[in-house]
Amino acid sequence: MSDLPPPSGPPPGDPGAVAFPPEAPAGTTPDEVAEAPGLDARERTLAPAAVTSWRISAALSLIMPVVVTSTLGFVFLDRWGWAVFGGWLVFATWLIGWLQPARYRRWRWQLTEQAVDLRHGVLIHQQETVPYFRIQQIDIVQGPLDRLLHLANLQVTTASASGSATLPGIPEDDAPQVRVELLARATQAVADHTGDLRDAV
Repeated sequence: MSDLPPPSGPPPGDPGAVAFPPEAPAGTTPDEVAEAPGLDARERTLAPAAVTSWRISAALSLIMPVVVTSTLGFVFLDRWGWAVFGGWLVFATWLIGWLQPARYRRWRWQLTEQAVDLRHGVLIHQQETVPYFRIQQIDIVQGPLDRLLHLANLQVTTASASGSATLPGIPEDDAPQVRVELLARATQAVADHTGDLRDAV
């Protein structure tokens, strides 16, 4: 169930609507900017279904190396093949059973006044800050597993050396609203900054 508020922005043509400059992010329309839902600045987590998605993806990625190395172990190492298989079993238990839930617990995202903050990472903690004025394009990406679990990923392309950032595990129904909010903030930020600042790396 979505906890995002319904669109509350001013209608197109209203004097209070956000300006729509030529430099607005790709894919933005005046209607989208005007209908931004106005998300607050609270810290947010991903959808719980993201854990299931990551677990399935991790399990699928292990199938081929487990089969190949275990088979070679039984053929060339005789009884030591069981040791190889056992090692994979321990690793799979850690990867699927512990790491993915821990990864979910570490994920946070927040829309601050100036940027999108993404915080994640279990073994290596990472914080990505994407200033709104650098956002060039926002795409909603869904793979087969995402569609099955009603999830979506927001791919944010920026005008910086990092290139892009990904916000994963967004509920499918909420993704368009989040995208519209980011587009509105990016459009406003572009309008508020000078050309020199927008082009700075």
